[in-house]
Amino acid sequence: MTAHLLALTVGPVQEFIAAARRTRDLWFGSYLLSEISKAAARAVRDQGGELIFPAPNDTADLKPDSALTVANVILAELPAVDPEHVAQQAKAAARARWREFADAVYRDYQGVIRADIWDDQVGDVIELYAAWVSSSPQTYKADRAKLMRLLAGRKSCRDFLPARGRSGVPKSSLDGLRESVLLPPGKWPERSRRRLRVREGEQLDVVAMVKRTAVGSPPYPSVARVAADPWLRGVGRNRLAPLADACKQLRTDVVHQLDTSVGQGHPGYADFPFEGTPVFRSRYSEFLRETDLSESDLEPLLRALAPLVRDFGEPSPYLAVLVADGDHIGQALSQLDSASDHRAFSQALADFAGQARQIIHEHNGILVYAGGDDVLAFVPVDHCLPCARALHDKFGNMLGLTLSVGVAVAHFMEPLEDLLDYGRAAERHAKRPRAEDRGQDKRNGLALHVLKRGGGPVTVRANWSAEPDQHLGDLANWIKERAVSGRVASDLRNIADVYDNWPADTVKDAIQRDTRLVMKKKQPPGASRMREVEDLIRKRVADADSLRRLGYELLVARQIAEAIRQANPPSPVEEVSA
Repeated sequence: MTAHLLALTVGPVQEFIAAARRTRDLWFGSYLLSEISKAAARAVRDQGGELIFPAPNDTADLKPDSALTVANVILAELPAVDPEHVAQQAKAAARARWREFADAVYRDYQGVIRADIWDDQVGDVIELYAAWVSSSPQTYKADRAKLMRLLAGRKSCRDFLPARGRSGVPKSSLDGLRESVLLPPGKWPERSRRRLRVREGEQLDVVAMVKRTAVGSPPYPSVARVAADPWLRGVGRNRLAPLADACKQLRTDVVHQLDTSVGQGHPGYADFPFEGTPVFRSRYSEFLRETDLSESDLEPLLRALAPLVRDFGEPSPYLAVLVADGDHIGQALSQLDSASDHRAFSQALADFAGQARQIIHEHNGILVYAGGDDVLAFVPVDHCLPCARALHDKFGNMLGLTLSVGVAVAHFMEPLEDLLDYGRAAERHAKRPRAEDRGQDKRNGLALHVLKRGGGPVTVRANWSAEPDQHLGDLANWIKERAVSGRVASDLRNIADVYDNWPADTVKDAIQRDTRLVMKKKQPPGASRMREVEDLIRKRVADADSLRRLGYELLVARQIAEAIRQANPPSPVEEVSA
């Protein structure tokens, strides 16, 4: 029988990953898609296929719930089996794995589910498209290129079952694609009402319901917990003990307790192993809306939190959304001459994904997805720069390629959909410099976007070779040490406006003099760093555009400095001396 190359793609990616209101929805959607793809890959291997992507190190990697993350594209050699039969078996395996999750949810929550709508939707979720070409080792590169063109064409011819819409049934709140499977809230059992924690008016279709409630995984840290992490570390375990005790007094379906075990858990959150909402007093109304608690039930939390806010201030509500993507991956794949070379590349990508998980956890972040060269994570603001650098360097060392990283700093109360959009916009900026990023190369970049509520985004970008993480980190530490004013940025922009269109032969000396004067005048009381500041001006300020850029960098650094200060609060002696 003729040998073939087979490619499969599993979906829908949008419903499994992008549509989410909570980090748990987001993470479990990516986990669910990986598990379904893993089942399809296992079926290909069991039918005699030789996997190329993914390329597991051993058979245990393809077992359910293994640590291996499998992307939604599968590539395999079929030495002597019918590709159509293999594709059918893979599709059946993918659907069976999906039904394992869905059926478990239905058994546990059937008291809140409309069975007729559930049955209509549950069998129409998994999308699996396949293409294959005859192949030989001598023509692998050309065969793979042809195969991927065929697969792209197949995906453009999507299969649609007849719609069965129902008049008067609300659509899912997450993406509006399907009707809600939920019964009216008045008919819910009390136990299910407490566990679901559905907001008033929120509706879930079959995919959203499975992501929200599937068993077998612990509660997932919220964006509020990530935002609060610098403040919690600054307070310290001993001072946090009364607040932790108050959280324990409430039911676990009200304040979720986190898994802090090494491995799949979040050991960096051991000092306060709870979701972040109890730290933000402004969010206590959320407890009352989503649970059956009364205001008196929250009084222990308020009593425990009050002295911490008095001594350490309110926690900052900002977190960093980190999105990373490998550069020139498609080009690197197109240069591979053999299946064995491709397997080695696939294994390196899988190894990096494992390292990315460790790096994110080391920086107290939560990993949503690391599939090969793609990384999506939420990270505390004070750790976003070293985390981005560690990912970039690890990717380069393991694959010999560069990694572009976008970081968006935004308020945790922004809709999760918007947070993801902010992160992806930063990642696109890291890939492609804008007009204001003069002299920068495409890709191999770091972009930071700060999005404060009520204002426009502040964006900076540089190639990694310029060490932007070191530069911004230095500025943040200077602001934190009160050696440089974080509020001087507007003055610098005013100076830049004055020097627009100045002659090139005179602007540099004049603008540097004015910049030094303003920086010295605005220097706050604290550790003097004017020598370093003057050196910075000589190196980085040459005209109006470069000064304006320094102003934006100070605005970004100011937000990072606030998180660093909360993670490292001054002692009472330091506060008096300052």
